[in-house]
Amino acid sequence: MSAEDLKLGGHEDTLALSALAAAIAACGPYITQGGADWKLATGALAGFSGLYMAERFHKRWMHSARAYLPRDQQGRVQTNDKLVSHPGALSANHEDRYLEDALLLGYMTDTGLPYYLPTLGDARPGNDPANPPNDHVFITGMSGVGKTVAASLMMFQQIQKGGGVIFADGKIDSTNIESLWYMLKWCGREDDLVVIHPGDPSFSAKYNPILIGDPDEIASRIMSAVPKAQNSAGADFYRNSGMQAVSALVAALQRGGYAFTPADISLLLLSPTELEKLPNLPGIRGTEEGRVVNLFINRFRVANRNGSGGSIIDVNKVKELFGGIGGRMGLMGSGNFGKVANTTRPDVNLFDCIMQNKVIYLPLPTMGKEETAADFAKMFVGDYRTAVSWIQALPVRLRPNPPTLFFGDEPGSFLSENWDRLFEQARSARQRLMLSPQTKANLDAVALTLFPKLAGNCATKLLFQQGDQETAEWAADLIGMKLGVLRTLTESSQDSASGSSSDIEGTASAGAGTGTSEGARHQEMYRVSPDDLKQLGKGECVVYWSGKTRHHLIVPMIDFSSRFKKWAGSPRIFAPENPRRPRPYTRDYGIYQRLDQVLKADQEYINAQTVKKEKGDKK
Repeated sequence: MSAEDLKLGGHEDTLALSALAAAIAACGPYITQGGADWKLATGALAGFSGLYMAERFHKRWMHSARAYLPRDQQGRVQTNDKLVSHPGALSANHEDRYLEDALLLGYMTDTGLPYYLPTLGDARPGNDPANPPNDHVFITGMSGVGKTVAASLMMFQQIQKGGGVIFADGKIDSTNIESLWYMLKWCGREDDLVVIHPGDPSFSAKYNPILIGDPDEIASRIMSAVPKAQNSAGADFYRNSGMQAVSALVAALQRGGYAFTPADISLLLLSPTELEKLPNLPGIRGTEEGRVVNLFINRFRVANRNGSGGSIIDVNKVKELFGGIGGRMGLMGSGNFGKVANTTRPDVNLFDCIMQNKVIYLPLPTMGKEETAADFAKMFVGDYRTAVSWIQALPVRLRPNPPTLFFGDEPGSFLSENWDRLFEQARSARQRLMLSPQTKANLDAVALTLFPKLAGNCATKLLFQQGDQETAEWAADLIGMKLGVLRTLTESSQDSASGSSSDIEGTASAGAGTGTSEGARHQEMYRVSPDDLKQLGKGECVVYWSGKTRHHLIVPMIDFSSRFKKWAGSPRIFAPENPRRPRPYTRDYGIYQRLDQVLKADQEYINAQTVKKEKGDKK
């Protein structure tokens, strides 16, 4: 038993020690009263305290001593299938110097000992703070086997240590918000909950994913919603042209200090009159950004066809280039998504939230609004990438510590093919990424090379019960092979009988024989076979760390008593009282607020492009 096990604290320990102190005080010479009742009360207090403390330390002693019991007496966790852990366990005992910076992942099924993942902080011997370890985690397994439970256990410990969490939920489970709230309330951090809920604006902070950043970063976020054309030169040309044009438009708006929303961008890209006015707006006229955006707008100009001379913007050319982008921004700026994203004074600045160790929950309505939810998530991730790049530019001492934990649950609905860059570079910004796809096919649908790229950049793999053969074989191949002995046993038997009637007496014969042979040969075998992975029980997993060690664990589930839940109450989200426009914005562009005027002006502009018919043309 270590000194850690002897620590006292909490209301129950206080009550027991107070009873013991009262019993001792009652036996002192300065107490003059006596009698049987007084002695009985004193004995009861001492007995209560003694029994409580004995029971408490007995439990602690059993917990710390069970590893030293005979193997058949160890307190093992009962599971359906025993997979022996690799020697040289990545577990830790209560005396390890870096245990406070580690994560409890579960309990080993062959020994019952706790298994810690020592990859949270920088307290490990020999660790360079400027070069943190690979903390990324990759979780696979079919639905309902414990992936989110394992992630919740790690998130709870992250919250306890004061770290930040970003939880992108691709399946929307209403209990997740409550679970995060209880965790924060338990740790006294209830003011750190930030919810961005495009499916329920009434319980969501305001968040504009395309407002903060430089023009190239914002243009990249907007274009992330447009699918890439891998083998089409024409489509790739239009996509790159759209990227340059959007970057020029955003640069002009930022130069003029005009804050914008997704709805503003949608209307601007499809409105010829607004494109005509943009280079001449106050703050933009005469600037370098104004001249660049005017150069792009001139691409759409044609000679005026009504004979009045001059040039006008060809609406059809504008729609050919910007139609898809404007349509996606229009969906983002309408309905419930618009109620969350159409703001120039957002409650959420993602970079600030990460630096302040906030707990951000992003539920995505992918079931009912798959396309728009996926686009919103891609822009959110683009904003996260911008924040990561800004953190990388900070001195090492100013970067988040503990590292921020990003958990993407059921990410197949919002992943893109460029996610591997984030896994490759987020480590230096002290960001731990944790993804939880169900199968390999979920990510193959995005890009065939995405699954091995993401899994290859994660030092820790948690392999829960696999529901398909392909993913089970991938996991078994990942853990590797061993040289085993294949034994064979062959048994044979033979019976025979014959007879002859050629003579008077007749003759007969019979025979019988048996044989047994044994054989053995060396053969490569799976350390953990695909069938083993498919037969894991609920809450069981095989953890494979850094290509070196493997362990069979059972993961505990975090839960809170009904009494605590009643005391904690309903979740309350963080939102500033007076949000301000971020820099460099000083005013609103506000095209969405004057929508009727813009539509009327556009209609008049289109009518002006129509060639007037002469009277003789009616024939």
